[in-house]
Amino acid sequence: MGKLTAILLILLILTGLYVYHTNPQVIHDVIHIKGSSGGSTSTAGTGTTETPNQPTLKPGWNDVDDDGNPDVYVGKGLSAVSVNGSYVITRDRNGDGIVDAIYIDTTGDGNLDTAYLDNDYNGKTDTWITELNGVKSYSWDMSGDGIPDLYDTNGDGKADAWDLNSDGIIDERDVDYDGNPDLHDYDFDGVFDEFEGNVTVYPPENESKAIFTCPDNKEDAYRLYVQAYNNVTQLMAENQSSKEAVEAYSIYLKARECYESFSTSTTSSPSQVTGALGEIHRVTLDTNGAMAVKFSTGEVKAGWSNGWEDVDLSAEPWCVDYPALLGHYVDIGEMSIEDVTVDDVPSSGYPSDEVGGEIKAGHVYVNRNADGTYTVFALVSHEKTSECSHRITIAYRNVEG
Repeated sequence: MGKLTAILLILLILTGLYVYHTNPQVIHDVIHIKGSSGGSTSTAGTGTTETPNQPTLKPGWNDVDDDGNPDVYVGKGLSAVSVNGSYVITRDRNGDGIVDAIYIDTTGDGNLDTAYLDNDYNGKTDTWITELNGVKSYSWDMSGDGIPDLYDTNGDGKADAWDLNSDGIIDERDVDYDGNPDLHDYDFDGVFDEFEGNVTVYPPENESKAIFTCPDNKEDAYRLYVQAYNNVTQLMAENQSSKEAVEAYSIYLKARECYESFSTSTTSSPSQVTGALGEIHRVTLDTNGAMAVKFSTGEVKAGWSNGWEDVDLSAEPWCVDYPALLGHYVDIGEMSIEDVTVDDVPSSGYPSDEVGGEIKAGHVYVNRNADGTYTVFALVSHEKTSECSHRITIAYRNVEG
């Protein structure tokens, strides 16, 4: 495990144990407040929350241990426990009755320096923010398994540590923050190979140094594919040595092959696509959450909870610089969407599984929709609104008839 990650995890565990053992009663009460993972009974109409054999908690501050000082605060979508002059705060930010944010003061200075956030509201923490010695570090769970996969330990907005196999242990570290990993645990034994004795970090010259392990699911495969692509483009932009670029490109090819292996099957149409291309429409998909469009009606859906069964193209948060969309589409080359004809629309070759990748300006794509129809689309504009959020506008034309 990376040394900094180990330190942070130990600090958090010790803090949690200290808070619990020094304040067992208030911790027990706050986790039984409605909106937390407890077996409480709530009387929402009166604004009180009751737990078996426990005091009734009313809106505002409550003195649950009868020492004359308020211990637990109950608010709408918010609860707080007073701990040694600071607080442990839980919040239900989207009002669904489930806690999706916890804030803790791990250093005892009165500042809430650590946050556990469930940003997609699926019941699992996917974003961690921790401040240590005035420096905020971030980590994200990209695979949705509740384990951090990506880290920004110095808070500069760039990833500098990776858990490639999602086992909770950092496998690559960029210790000098130059954008390139310096430490590697290729064999996933928990020890960086550079620190092991009698270990060949760099294979012989006639072999590629690029080592890549294909995960067993498409989500992780896509994440590693994006990471490899970013590494190649960054090396090229920084005019790194050809040796580094070749090795990075070798990893990229393996990552791409791995990802494409989950979407190798394609759909086919029994006959040539016929009909006419309709008028040009526009739609904007904002990935601050997730959005999807159904081309036949122009309907836009926001958030996974609204159902994805009947949509054609979607946008989800990805920590990349370029616009990426998910669908069943193929790239038909550089051209103007105004000049596309129905003869340009292929009748086969569409991936049967959803694919995701960069949508390039000036290129035209054809999506095979959920209802078996076809839509031509092209990128109009792209704005990166945060580290992992994008606002993507596309123009599209449906094949009619």
